Amino acid sequence: MSMSTTSNNAANAKTATNEDGSPSFPPEFDVYVARTQSWLDFLALSTIWLVLNIFTGQQQIGLIPIWLACRIAISVIYLVDLIIRSKLSRRGFRYAISRPDLMVAVIFPPIRIFASMRLLRKLFSRGNLALFMSVALILMLNAAIVVWEFESRAPGANITTLGNALWWSVVTVTTVGYGDYTPVTLGGRLTAVALLLLGLVSLAVLTAQIASNFLEQGQSGQADPDAQRSASESN
Repeated sequence: MSMSTTSNNAANAKTATNEDGSPSFPPEFDVYVARTQSWLDFLALSTIWLVLNIFTGQQQIGLIPIWLACRIAISVIYLVDLIIRSKLSRRGFRYAISRPDLMVAVIFPPIRIFASMRLLRKLFSRGNLALFMSVALILMLNAAIVVWEFESRAPGANITTLGNALWWSVVTVTTVGYGDYTPVTLGGRLTAVALLLLGLVSLAVLTAQIASNFLEQGQSGQADPDAQRSASESN
């Protein structure tokens, strides 16, 4: 009797689905994913420089040990995440098989950058200014590292240290553009264009948020006297 019940429960767990046909997981699985998804997306975004590092001559500037250490650390984090998900889903290895994207990310972490694009759906939502600015900061730091890698050994380049690259990144993303540091390589200039666009979008979002806050304060200030007037008239 108990063996039959156990097998039935296992079968139900295996075939449990939501109304839309998607797999149904235990509540603790959903809680874990909800708490860790954004952090893992941020981690994926912060590793863009690892992907571009392959094409920027890291062998010439001695970044191979750092690059390998970061790759291994990120792979370990993704592996631990996959193990925890598999355990909480109560499906074990069957869950891992059903998520080839997570399995590939353990071996090749940059693939998870595409999954982190889900953050873009939240960035322009009302009340997500802190999230937007956090993503913008991560992308700005990535741009600084990438430009440094492109420029550090280029003939005639003046962005030769990471400090120079960080200063250039801040000046560029804020659209100040002092011109004291400028990229000379094709990769560096393409990165500069992307960073300029990021700066323009960031300023637009920040300005819109500030204007929206002032508008809300003005509307609430007008609503209070009207409410008091209505209350006094009713009395």
